[in-house]
Amino acid sequence: MGALVRMVRMPHPRLGAAVLVLLLLASCSGPASRNAPQQDSEAQRQALVQCRRYRESLPPLVERYRETESRLKALEEESFTSALAPLPLDPEEQRLLTIYDQQTEQEQYEQAVAEWRRSEAKRRLVWQEALQQRQEAAVTERDQLAAQLRTIHPALLTAAKPPSLDAKELERFLACSVERQR
Repeated sequence: MGALVRMVRMPHPRLGAAVLVLLLLASCSGPASRNAPQQDSEAQRQALVQCRRYRESLPPLVERYRETESRLKALEEESFTSALAPLPLDPEEQRLLTIYDQQTEQEQYEQAVAEWRRSEAKRRLVWQEALQQRQEAAVTERDQLAAQLRTIHPALLTAAKPPSLDAKELERFLACSVERQR
């Protein structure tokens, strides 16, 4: 410290005080900065251990997550397909019938159309309920898989709703090398 005090005795006292403050600050940050590399290397070691632990089980889990996302997308794009409606009466055939028979044929056609509409309404309702159940099951499965993926490595999925896989983070995580874990 005596050498330090001799150095501080410079012709400009303010400059000497500034040098002294800088030297003191540099000597105070020494132990904290020495622990930082140890903490970084410990975090890297933990990341490598975790990566190696999940190297085999993660790809099938990711594949199931992607399949579930695809299934959800396909369910969203599904549409109801109606059965064929009763065919209208042929005008040529009707002309050959008597007025009474024409009226009877017209009434039968209208009844068939009404029955078809009721039947289609029921079919559509059953289809919508089944679709909703399949969507809910797929969403539940996706959420469970997302929770498993986040348990393994939270950064594998985006924070968006619904979450999606971060392909770059997945590749980086599965690399299992110190350079790629940074």
